Amino acid sequence: MKSLLIVSLAAAVLGQSVFAADLVKYDFNNIQSVGSPNNPSAFCPCVLPTDLYACCLTPDFLTTGGPDGSAFRSYSAWDMTQFDPAVYFNRDELYQWPATLSFTVTPEAQSLGAITGFNVDLKRADAQSPDTIMASIFWEDASGIVQNRNSGAINIAAYTSWTNLSFTDTFGTAPLPTGLDFGGETFRIELYAWGGSGSLQLDNVTLIGDCAPVPEPAAALLLGVTGMLFGFRRRRLV
Repeated sequence: MKSLLIVSLAAAVLGQSVFAADLVKYDFNNIQSVGSPNNPSAFCPCVLPTDLYACCLTPDFLTTGGPDGSAFRSYSAWDMTQFDPAVYFNRDELYQWPATLSFTVTPEAQSLGAITGFNVDLKRADAQSPDTIMASIFWEDASGIVQNRNSGAINIAAYTSWTNLSFTDTFGTAPLPTGLDFGGETFRIELYAWGGSGSLQLDNVTLIGDCAPVPEPAAALLLGVTGMLFGFRRRRLV
């Protein structure tokens, strides 16, 4: 409710539309074959997302049987055991980790907003599927240091039917950028699963948040009004 109030205030100051809810979504219904790229199925007009990339995973594509009865993706060749977390999080740039699914989102430079949620529909295909998953967001701060927010390890051993998993940023090195600090930033969102090399079925990978374009000279006014209000919101992941 608080996030909606903040975005509404921004809209009143700007006198134009504000884009909220799904910043970017990948529902796989636009996929044609197993080798097709994972293009965003929808995204907010004031952000630029990449495709959803699988690094070192083996993809599959099924046209029916997803959480809404339609197409979904399946990925295998995940890590059997978790990589050293201290190494995993200690990055010097925004590269993708092996055996992960990842995409980046870059809001327009003249915009304000926030990432408020990240969720995915998932299902373990069988007993060989990964039983643990983690979601992370990486970005560079003003000093060029890569910061992160992450959900920590989540046990999904019981996820043998389609389940919507919503991640929260329980851990991390710094608060996620919000308000005018959100504009122009590049965020890498990454899904990392382990505990089995079998298939993990996925659909509706969705990054949620607020984003509003800020035309000049309104940015200066919002820096003192709306930007400050964003500081009071509860920060969540993906």
